[in-house]
Amino acid sequence: MRIRKMRLGDLPTIGRMEKRITGGRGRSRLQADVTRLLRHGDSGGCLVAEEDGEVVGFIVGDVRPWEFGETSEVGWIRAIGVDPEFRGQGVGRALGEALMARFRRRRVRIVRTLVDWDAGDVLAYFKTLGFDRSRQVALERPLR
Repeated sequence: MRIRKMRLGDLPTIGRMEKRITGGRGRSRLQADVTRLLRHGDSGGCLVAEEDGEVVGFIVGDVRPWEFGETSEVGWIRAIGVDPEFRGQGVGRALGEALMARFRRRRVRIVRTLVDWDAGDVLAYFKTLGFDRSRQVALERPLR
């Protein structure tokens, strides 16, 4: 397996992979958001895993210059996906570790992500990367 920087040409494959993962539920903004990151943002946090030249997983992260209560840059994992046929083979772990290494090189001291509380498999994945509950609480308010 090889981890490399994501390219614009990878986006159709990533879009198809996301549909397989989610069962095609809802309209995704993943491709549009990643396109914007690749063209105008911190594209170093957009990585793919390849097996025999085929993209089998992706991770999207970025570094933000500040967050509430923080005085230094904060890394964020925005999205991760592994082709269902390649789950359980270390693809997600390799992507996560590669992104953490990039964050370390940028001297990021804290990395955050948001997951649904009842997403047990996603929570378990992030635990394998060393994540745990934060002292912060995510708040939300629906707008009508």
